[in-house]
Amino acid sequence: MTKKKQVQTKSNGSAAVAIMSQFEGADTGFEEMGADDLQLPRLKLLQAMSPEIENDEALRAGQILNSVTGDSWPSEQGVKVIPCVYHKTYVEWAPVGSGAKGPVSVHQSKEVMNDTIRADDGKFYKNDNSGNYIEETANYFVLIIGGKGETSQAVVSMKSSQLTPSRNWNSKMKNLKIAGSNGEYFTPPMWSHSYFLKSEKAKNGDKTWYKWKVELDSTLSSEAHVKEASSFSKDMSAAKDKLQPEMEEDKTSKDNPPF
Repeated sequence: MTKKKQVQTKSNGSAAVAIMSQFEGADTGFEEMGADDLQLPRLKLLQAMSPEIENDEALRAGQILNSVTGDSWPSEQGVKVIPCVYHKTYVEWAPVGSGAKGPVSVHQSKEVMNDTIRADDGKFYKNDNSGNYIEETANYFVLIIGGKGETSQAVVSMKSSQLTPSRNWNSKMKNLKIAGSNGEYFTPPMWSHSYFLKSEKAKNGDKTWYKWKVELDSTLSSEAHVKEASSFSKDMSAAKDKLQPEMEEDKTSKDNPPF
């Protein structure tokens, strides 16, 4: 490298550092932007009949897709996440084919299940002749960790047959113990560890689909990740009741096994 190019490179680097320093601590413009103003991306587990696959030849069943950015991860590689908040909802849907494009209601309490009847198709129908049914849904607010340690926010929803891997994940998190400063063991916050969300094939009779597979990664070691996860946990704990379910087109697609 010539002396002139070396000087130019140093000059460009100094300018970049000077510009970056102006970003730190500055008014961001986001001061009045709250959780209501954001569309939280979803991490979706693609199935053979998912509409995303029909519209993109590069996507395959078993892959995990970010619904907003379009990023995807192979089933065996998975995506690294930090779970920050868990929230259970009970979503009421109109009968399939009714033309409804969204939920009738999103119930926050399990009590709504007390007045339902489980039918042969595995759905829990309201006992009021409306034809509406309730879908128990486990939601996880997570931070996605990129290859360079960068993070982004998302939500993962598990329902129907995916509730089994959800319960397995919950058990993994609840059973973690670490030693405190006094030598006693305690259960750390949900966001204390990172996990890999992967997928694997499942089968029931002649039906096959992909289900979530969750693997423990490690205890957080980055102070930046700890700070961001703690902050996101507090934000989403306050806003979790406002979470909207996936739209009717996704929910009623053929990729959701009825069990």
